[in-house]
Amino acid sequence: MEYVRQPCPIRIVEDAGGAFLMGTIGGSLFQFLKGFRDAPMGIRRGLYGGLDSVKLRTPVIAGSFAVWAATFSTVDCTMIHYRQREDAWNSIVCGAATGGILSARQGIRQMANGALIGCLVLAMVEGAGAAVAKISAAEHQSIAPGKAQGKQQRPQWDVLQDESKKDCHMGTGPHSLSDLVKMAKVV
Repeated sequence: MEYVRQPCPIRIVEDAGGAFLMGTIGGSLFQFLKGFRDAPMGIRRGLYGGLDSVKLRTPVIAGSFAVWAATFSTVDCTMIHYRQREDAWNSIVCGAATGGILSARQGIRQMANGALIGCLVLAMVEGAGAAVAKISAAEHQSIAPGKAQGKQQRPQWDVLQDESKKDCHMGTGPHSLSDLVKMAKVV
């Protein structure tokens, strides 16, 4: 199943909103637990401490997530526009650019460090995604019952197996129903 994304200008707002929501939920949980733990003794004081911590820090965390996602999506849309393709390299370069852009106010050295970290993180994410996709494809590949592991599992549709029509391929001309049946190895 392929995930279809919104077109580029809308994608930026959608990604920023999703990241803001993710930062709000995750930040609230983390900050509540941190505030509860750091509060003075007592369950009531712990609850109030947790809620105060949520009110103080969660908007900052959610905003940081939204800014990161908006910057990443903007660079991604720019890359898609200029390269005319969507692939793993776009994400890796966008991660590097986002890390560099967001740390630009701290100087050249921090900008380079941010770009390197963004590049490495996105490269690991893309590598893990590719590994999961490869493993998933290997698991879902059907094995016909009674066939050996090294044998052909699916019929070859593009080349006729009949020796008299050895050079005839599927897309080169009209075929009769018997030719298509022979290609499918049904008979």
